[in-house]
Amino acid sequence: MSEPPHVLITGAANGIGRATTLELARNGVRMGLIDIDSTGLESLATELRSAGATFVAATADVSWRWQLCQAVKEIEAALGPVDVLVACAGFGTLTLVPDLALDTLRHTFEVNLFGVAESIEAVLPGMLNRGRGHLVGVASLAGYRGFPWMISYSASKAALIAYLEALRPGLARRGITVTTACPGFVRTAMSTGVPYKRKVKMIEPEQAAQHLVRAILRRPRNCVFPWSMGMGLAILKLMPDRLFDWLMRRAGPEALAVDF
Repeated sequence: MSEPPHVLITGAANGIGRATTLELARNGVRMGLIDIDSTGLESLATELRSAGATFVAATADVSWRWQLCQAVKEIEAALGPVDVLVACAGFGTLTLVPDLALDTLRHTFEVNLFGVAESIEAVLPGMLNRGRGHLVGVASLAGYRGFPWMISYSASKAALIAYLEALRPGLARRGITVTTACPGFVRTAMSTGVPYKRKVKMIEPEQAAQHLVRAILRRPRNCVFPWSMGMGLAILKLMPDRLFDWLMRRAGPEALAVDF
C-alpha cells in the first residue's frame, strides 16, 4: 500500500493555513508545516498531536531563502519528498495613497510573491525529477483589480496570479499541475481590520479550507471562492475604468462596517 501524500503548507499556524492543516489532518495525509509564528505553530502542533496526525513543523520566514530551504530540507528528511505544496503564507495591511511607504510595498511583495516563488523553488527540483507534483498558490480576489485601500496587497496578489498562470503551461508538460486559489473575504486577523462603507460578507477560514482541500484533490487551474464574490469581481474586472474608479471612491475606507 502506498503512503499518504506529503503536503507542505506554508503559513500553517494561522488563518486559512491553519484551517487547511486541520482539514488535511482529518484526511490522513502527511504534512510539513512552515510558519514564522513559532508560538502559533506550537499551538497547532499540540492540537495535531492530540488528533494523531503525521506531521513535521519548522519555523521559518518564507521571505528568507536560506531559512526556508533549511526548513524544507528538515521536513523532507523526515517525511520524504513533497507531493503537494500549498503556499498560504501571506502579508497584508491597510495602505492608502497618503501613507503608502515603499518599505511596506517591498515587504508585501517579499512575502506574497517572492515567498511563494521561493517555496516553489525549494520543492520543484524534486517534483521535476519524479515527473509529478501539485503546486497550489493562495492568491486573492483582491488581485483581480487594484483596491485603493489595499494598494500593496492588491498589487502583490495580481503579480502572484500572473506568475502562477505563466508557470502553468510549461510545468504541465512535466507532469506538474498548478492551481491558483483566489479566496474572497475570509475572516482572519489580516482581513477584519479593513474598513468598508458597506457591509462585507466574510466566510470562515474553515470554509476556505474545504475549498482548498477540494482543489488539492481535483487539481483545477483556478479555484475561486465563494462563487458569488467571484462572479462579482469578474464583473469588476470587465468594468470600464471610469466606472470602477467611481465605485471604489464610494466604497472607500471612511467607516468600518464589516459583517460579523
